[in-house]
Amino acid sequence: MSESDTHLDDGPIVVGIEPGLPSRIIETAEHTARAFGCEVVFAYVELNSALVELEYTEPRTHDSLEPSIDEEMSGVAAALNDRLAAELAESDVAWAFRVLAGDPASALSRLAADLHSRMLVVGTRRRGGLHRVEEFFAGSVAKALAMGQERPVLLVPLNR
Repeated sequence: MSESDTHLDDGPIVVGIEPGLPSRIIETAEHTARAFGCEVVFAYVELNSALVELEYTEPRTHDSLEPSIDEEMSGVAAALNDRLAAELAESDVAWAFRVLAGDPASALSRLAADLHSRMLVVGTRRRGGLHRVEEFFAGSVAKALAMGQERPVLLVPLNR
């Protein structure tokens, strides 16, 4: 297997986003996609949901990766989509937005694999006690992706 077989040259960039994310992640994803001449797929993972599939014996379908959207999730997703549309309004980079379910690192990895993504982009941890507690219980998405991913992961520092 050659280097080009393991690192896809024509897939999109998958970017993990969440409410309150710094513009720096969107800007980095846009600049990187422009440099590669590819699309960006922004993905929000709904933490209060679970994957539909429980049996590994059945084939995984596209629908099994996406949560059933309730009113609260719909509002969060709409706000994220509106923010992306506003920040990328004058960009020539093609982009899409997806809402996923389950563990963030696993969901982003699965989406990247399904889309044959060339790379993942995520932010590093943020400052503050609440974020440290959250990371203690949930783990670092950036670290999980960097340690267990077969494709490149671009980590965008959020604390300057």
